[in-house]
Amino acid sequence: MAIADTVVVAGEVPTTGSRLQLIAQDVATVGAGTLFSTLFNVLLIFVIPRLIKVEDFGYWRLFMLYSGYAGFVHLGLADGALLRWAGRPMDEFRPEMVKALRFLICQHAVIILPIALSLGIFLRPELRFVGIAALAYAILINATTLLQFGLQSARIFKPVAVSSAAPLGAFLLLVFLWELKQTPGFRTLIVLYFAGWSAGLAYLAIQIRMRATELFGTSIWELGKDYVSLGWPVLLANTGMTMVQSVDRLVISWKASIQDFALYSLAASATMTVVLAIVSAGFRAFFPHLAAMEHQQRRRMYAGASRFLLVCWVLLLPYYFVLEAFVRRVLPKYSGSLPIAYILLLGSIFLGQILVLQASYAYVHGRQKTFLLCTLIAIGFTFAVAVAMVFGTHSLRAVATGEVVALWGWWSLNEWKLSDITGQTVADWGTALGLICWAAAVYWIVTREVSGMMVRVGFYYGLVACAVWLVARAELRMVLKVLTSARVRIAS
Repeated sequence: MAIADTVVVAGEVPTTGSRLQLIAQDVATVGAGTLFSTLFNVLLIFVIPRLIKVEDFGYWRLFMLYSGYAGFVHLGLADGALLRWAGRPMDEFRPEMVKALRFLICQHAVIILPIALSLGIFLRPELRFVGIAALAYAILINATTLLQFGLQSARIFKPVAVSSAAPLGAFLLLVFLWELKQTPGFRTLIVLYFAGWSAGLAYLAIQIRMRATELFGTSIWELGKDYVSLGWPVLLANTGMTMVQSVDRLVISWKASIQDFALYSLAASATMTVVLAIVSAGFRAFFPHLAAMEHQQRRRMYAGASRFLLVCWVLLLPYYFVLEAFVRRVLPKYSGSLPIAYILLLGSIFLGQILVLQASYAYVHGRQKTFLLCTLIAIGFTFAVAVAMVFGTHSLRAVATGEVVALWGWWSLNEWKLSDITGQTVADWGTALGLICWAAAVYWIVTREVSGMMVRVGFYYGLVACAVWLVARAELRMVLKVLTSARVRIAS
């Protein structure tokens, strides 16, 4: 999300300091919403499988997987609206927002109704419910996104933050309350999920002061068409990135049993979601300065940030030891997901670099088309690997290994195509891959040969410490300096 300039009251010219202060406040507001949303998502990953049967968890995760593509149904309408409205006062584009919402409802009805009818005819009851629910969710979440983008464009960030986190918190609360009465099934979970997001949409409508009667009126075709034509390239790139991350689960959902899908889905969620959330949070301290930098400064920033993310990943690999102990103790029926999580965790470094670093540099330097092309190539490669593993080996571990290889290929392709703006060389890539291979080897040896969570963690850090120091001395010194300064401020 781009950080817009501050609103200027008529007759006032804000100073640079006040502008930066207001921007910092807005970033902190949205960041708080993102933080709570991430925490709720992490809680859901581990709470839901504890409450329900493995089969129900599989159907629940199937709904979450396919509803993740709900944004594609608006065909870029919301992204185009954001580009058109950004930086304008709410009163100036509020009529356009109402028209865009009307267009979205009509557009979704045209797209969704025939698909829902087909699903109702051809799928068995469990899959029929999941499929139609995912289609219905598309209307709910895309309307929510459109209203959030309107508020974001007008720099009204508090409702955006609340509506990002509160629906998940409400859903989590509803699940706990329902569980006091009886164990929920996947259908109940989906209905409660709808209730949480419906409350979020109602909250946004109240904040915007939107009335139901406003959804009927003049022609909306031209406005909707303009927004779609403006926003579809952004949507295509975002959908492509989502697909590369989840194509292994898509292919598994077509071939494997619902129990196997549940195990693989838990492993993927418990590794990729958690680790990426931590890595992204650590990186946000660096990135806000990127757009204001000169080209050479950005090159140095890329090199340092790349090493910083690599160090974060190396330090977070022992997360698997904690995850293993937790699953065996709290979720023993999902122990079969641990070998998959063990493998997928190795690919999180490549995914983190792509989503946090490579995509950002591509967009800042106007290389969206290059990044989109690399993403499309990665989708084809990842899909081919996943199909070969699922249908050729029938092994979930093989699928996970293929996903890691595919992520490495995507990362390598992006590094090569963006090297003219990042300044990275073969020597830099060799150093990074060397540290990754050493950390992976230590991770494998400690997991196989050492028993006890704390002993494993101690051995792992002892064996990787020297390599991390050799590769990222400057970044480690900077982190230590920041921590020392923070401790001094707290003490004073």
